[in-house]
Amino acid sequence: MRSKNFFFLAVVLIMVSLFIYLISTNGGQAYTWKENYKEQSKGPYGLTVVFKLLKAQAKTESFTLLKKRIQKVLPTEPSEKSNYVFVGGGQFLDSADVQTLLKFVYNGNDAFIATQVLPFRLMSKLYPKTCKEDRWENLNYYQDRGVEANFLHPDLRQNKPFDFTYRTTSPDSIYDWHFFDRGYFCDDPDGFVALGQINGSKTNFVRIRYGTGHFYLHTNPLFFTNLFMIDQSGKQYAEAALGHLSAGPVYWDCTSKVDRNVAENMNNDSQGRPRRDFNRPSPLSYVLSQPPLAWAWYTLLGTTLVYFLFRIKRRQRIIPVLPSNKNNSLAFIRTIGRLYFLQNNHRQLVLQKMKLFLQFVRDRYKIQTRELHEDFVYQLSIKSEIKAEKIQKILDSYRAIDFSPEIQERILADFHQQIESFYKNCK
Repeated sequence: MRSKNFFFLAVVLIMVSLFIYLISTNGGQAYTWKENYKEQSKGPYGLTVVFKLLKAQAKTESFTLLKKRIQKVLPTEPSEKSNYVFVGGGQFLDSADVQTLLKFVYNGNDAFIATQVLPFRLMSKLYPKTCKEDRWENLNYYQDRGVEANFLHPDLRQNKPFDFTYRTTSPDSIYDWHFFDRGYFCDDPDGFVALGQINGSKTNFVRIRYGTGHFYLHTNPLFFTNLFMIDQSGKQYAEAALGHLSAGPVYWDCTSKVDRNVAENMNNDSQGRPRRDFNRPSPLSYVLSQPPLAWAWYTLLGTTLVYFLFRIKRRQRIIPVLPSNKNNSLAFIRTIGRLYFLQNNHRQLVLQKMKLFLQFVRDRYKIQTRELHEDFVYQLSIKSEIKAEKIQKILDSYRAIDFSPEIQERILADFHQQIESFYKNCK
């Protein structure tokens, strides 16, 4: 009963904490304003709409969701011209992932990457060394509530720019809008080619040729989230941006996706050394800074502690150690035999000894004892290595005793010796 009460209390506390969290952070709505960039998320900053849009355009049989590292599942030489697509706040690729992706594009395929943190391992291979900037640094950004975006190609450029305004529960929230610095562009034919800009001067969408394929790099993955895709203007922008890809199969990467802050810490800096920004606040510090989240965190810790305190108590009484069972069969046989002997019932004692003898034969030699004929004597002689004459003598003695109403003690002793001789010498 105590255990049931405890679990009931724990469930109630967790439900109350979740309710407080949802009311405080989402205004009672069933979604979160966090940028999760998840394919199955229908929240404002999920990717359900663009995910289904690409899947419909590529057809189901030509759309592949990469559920493992791309080094294991992305083909470097697909049978037809294909596309790799990644949309997320941050991307982390190890050296094997980078090599796989580079081979994929080098062989004539396209890669579309929309992220705020481009992996240094990848950019160090793509960025041309002939430009004014001799090495790849990071994307630049400026802060504002909203931004206007447009394309540079005349067929895609709109008279009225596309408007993207960051929205959240706080009306005064500003956002980091990323773009490429001017120094990254030069006359190198293998360098960056600007395809789109924000606020008329800052390039946020570029193309770079690699081998016989192309990389398409976009610095604002927020543009492709559900909040903007449900609007006709945002959908038109996404279709134009993704329209640079070929009409072939699509490989959607969901395993390289990490949070922006995590990606900045995990990716290498411009000197190739791991970045370790210890001054950046941890996710737990943000949780503790928000009262609803802090209450939910402390409630979780408290219920977990109480659960373990109850679980460490013994829930069953000590099981006593019982003595092992003793085999009293021989003692029982001796007692019955002594009883028959004291009563001078020698014939009954012979019959009991014969039953035990036949049981012994069945158990050890697997011979049926229903008919004690010549075949029985032959089989038992072969298996026990006892002469057939001795076995036949036991059977003859038994038959003679069985037909006699009473027998003398001497006959009982003689039959007993025959049986014991068999037991001692059989194999």
